Amino acid sequence: MGIIKKIIHFFANIAYILIILYALICIPILFGKNPVVVLSGSMEPTYKIGSIIYYEKVPFKNIKVGDVITYEYDNKYISHRVNSIDNNLIETKGDANNTADVNKVKYNNIKGKVSNFSLPYIGYYIKFINDNVRIFMITLIVILLSEFLLSNIKIFDIDKNNERSEKNAEHKE
Repeated sequence: MGIIKKIIHFFANIAYILIILYALICIPILFGKNPVVVLSGSMEPTYKIGSIIYYEKVPFKNIKVGDVITYEYDNKYISHRVNSIDNNLIETKGDANNTADVNKVKYNNIKGKVSNFSLPYIGYYIKFINDNVRIFMITLIVILLSEFLLSNIKIFDIDKNNERSEKNAEHKE
């Protein structure tokens, strides 16, 4: 039973770390900064594939040429640099792309302006979790529930030993 407890405790500690990491990545949401994972190399070297970047909603007047924006197109989020603004339509271009994007962006498709802050490589973890959320949640529940049950067995063992010690002490008197 001791080796099983150690193995489950090891995996429970990893689970705690993964939960805390996910929570830390999501904390900026409380301040209006939404995370998005960079899935392509169109913005390299500014943002590497697998990075997490944060965007926040801003008024149209605060979007300038040279800013990076995140917008929705064809049910996907894209983060590209503003190349030009003409008649409330925004032309964008990825830093690594040779030409501007074909489709102009309307303000109502813009999710927000991207901050200069990014977390390289952490996006791979977030993407994996989001793509496998059911499996991840079931695994976490099993590991943490096992950790809880095994720790309670230890507590019950201690209580049982204390009861025996107290009974032995009473019989000796």
